[in-house]
Amino acid sequence: MSLTRALLLAGGVVAAAAGCSSVPNVPPSGSVVPSEGKVQVASSLSYTYEELIAAPAVAWSLKGILDNSLDQLPILRTPLVLYFVYQPFAPNWSVEEAQLDGETYYVRLLAKRFRVGGDGEAMNVLKRRAVQLQYERGYAGYRIVDYSEGIESSTPVAQRYSHGIVQLVRAETAPGRR
Repeated sequence: MSLTRALLLAGGVVAAAAGCSSVPNVPPSGSVVPSEGKVQVASSLSYTYEELIAAPAVAWSLKGILDNSLDQLPILRTPLVLYFVYQPFAPNWSVEEAQLDGETYYVRLLAKRFRVGGDGEAMNVLKRRAVQLQYERGYAGYRIVDYSEGIESSTPVAQRYSHGIVQLVRAETAPGRR
């Protein structure tokens, strides 16, 4: 049996076994793959759902890495796979927001895992969303009350994030939009 078929079979068995257990609810705006929960393989060994889904793709893409040159790797010979991993036409940042009260919003930005540039855009994206909220809600301005950014070190690829709290300001209290 070839390595690809063996990995697909193993992935199918794991998916079927995981489907029989209780899977935590996925929020509507969240990922299709739950970030919580694990599959216990042995008493001291468990895997997250994300690791189980990524394992066959990683094994397939690294097949032959020690035997062949880089241009002979299957992942580099299949441009369609690279296109779906890189997603060149997708926006660099995804925006999630939650209204904290009538005038205050929490905004979280997540960068694409694979991108070229765009690391310094987070504040501009946050300001752009604050301006959109300001005009949609009919406010005179906005204030960025809190802002931070960082990198979530997750497997297999780290992801840049940023989040801030935006407060919309009425005309009588707006000293000028910032």
